[in-house]
Amino acid sequence: MRPTRLALMVLLASVASASGCSDAEDAPWDGHYTPLEERGDWVDSGPKSTCQVLDSPEVACGSLASFDLSRCQRRTLSTLERAGIYRGELRASFGAGDPAPRGPVGAGFKLDAQGLPQRVQGMPATDGVWDARTFLVTGQDASGTFTFVGCNAVSPRSLTGCYSRCRQGRLVEAGTFRVERMARFKGEVDASGGMRLVSETYVGLGMPVDVHVVGHHAYVVSQDRQGAPGGLTVFDVSDPAAPVWVAELVPPGNSDWKGVASRKNVLYVASSQRGVVVVDISEPTAPRVIGHVPEEPTDVSLVSVAEDRLYALAMAPRSGTLMFDLTTPTAPQLLERIASGSRLSDEPNTSRGAVSYEGRLYVNHLHDGLQVVDARNATRVQVLGRYTYPYTNSRASAVGTFAGRVVAFESSLGVGARVRALDVTDPARIVKIGEYGLRGAVSPRGMELRGNRLYMTYHQEGVRVLDVSNPTHPREVAYFNSFRETDPNRGDSMMEGATGLQVPGDGHVYVVDTSRGLLVLTEPQ
Repeated sequence: MRPTRLALMVLLASVASASGCSDAEDAPWDGHYTPLEERGDWVDSGPKSTCQVLDSPEVACGSLASFDLSRCQRRTLSTLERAGIYRGELRASFGAGDPAPRGPVGAGFKLDAQGLPQRVQGMPATDGVWDARTFLVTGQDASGTFTFVGCNAVSPRSLTGCYSRCRQGRLVEAGTFRVERMARFKGEVDASGGMRLVSETYVGLGMPVDVHVVGHHAYVVSQDRQGAPGGLTVFDVSDPAAPVWVAELVPPGNSDWKGVASRKNVLYVASSQRGVVVVDISEPTAPRVIGHVPEEPTDVSLVSVAEDRLYALAMAPRSGTLMFDLTTPTAPQLLERIASGSRLSDEPNTSRGAVSYEGRLYVNHLHDGLQVVDARNATRVQVLGRYTYPYTNSRASAVGTFAGRVVAFESSLGVGARVRALDVTDPARIVKIGEYGLRGAVSPRGMELRGNRLYMTYHQEGVRVLDVSNPTHPREVAYFNSFRETDPNRGDSMMEGATGLQVPGDGHVYVVDTSRGLLVLTEPQ
């Protein structure tokens, strides 16, 4: 029987202790390391299953008859747990031809407690066929229909099979998939390492995705979700065990809010319609929009503030990092548009995150990886170095100094995503020295470095805390499992679960979960 993750951790710990390695692990890191090979987040391992999709006018696209299951072990399907949320990976082959890998693409569906499909690849479920030897679920929306059909149950919580995407009755995409149930690792409980749930407060606006704590107030921003508008929700957290709702802000036509930062009594909110929304919070119970930048409609995904600079990650109509001067916090002034350390790019979806550390800007460019930029002179921005890898999807970073070396913890987003520890002391020669990851079907999201501890939101894996005093061996020391399949409004998206967090230094960790809302946790001991 396959050992559980907990059992493996115990076994490795006992082996290390028996071999005398524990003392070496506990010794302070001296800055030496062995460079690690970079293979990227995803390596094509071929088709995920033995079934095939038939592209024939004689069978209805997406029907059971349109799948060739003759080489499947269909008797194994009787062991599959027919409930919960399953997520994994698609591998497209486009019709019945040879596989044509295009990189990792997520897959997902949700079944209720009776096994009935609720969501299929983000679409409302419309059909299903299941018995001891059959598993088929279909979803449909305006873009067409999507069908999963099971071939082999690798375990009671893991399934491989084929999928098809149909539009107006015609096959437009097909391939194989592998998914696993988003239940907890065996042996894991609600929390470990001294983390404890202090309070849980529902957020009524849209889908909460980020949180920012200023003084005694927590500001939660939400994206639009299935017709429910997002916006800003303000909680008084003077007593972290009993947050009190004090205000909401839902600007008409501009409620899809995705990230938040602040300076003094001003919030800067990333919005999908109006760029950076500037919000006056001098009266926390009465927040008010006082402007937005830039003037043109802009889709901004993330914002960050470092001293008197605001960095906004634009997605459209042109992508890149917008750098603003905050000498007057209520009126940000655009200084430069940066993409790959130069002028703003016309390539979509370039920038994801930016962190300023000791005079350098660390920018996560989606396909170009992590870039180290000297942006002190707004008119002479320079790229000092970059780090990329196959199928790059760089999203977030946290930077610190360890044993005299500057180390950036870089997080990708998507199937197979993980956290990399990079020596960026010499930006012209960035080296991977460590990494950390959990299930390939689940992705890290946000991170914050506090001393030797790296706090991360990890979607369906909840909150994870790593000891990174030795960046070559990041070590998990605490966690909180926020994800529960049965929570209201849970979907089948990769973006479900723990998303935003802040560790303000008051002994608590503030987290937002896309279903559960604002969670206040104790800092691990």
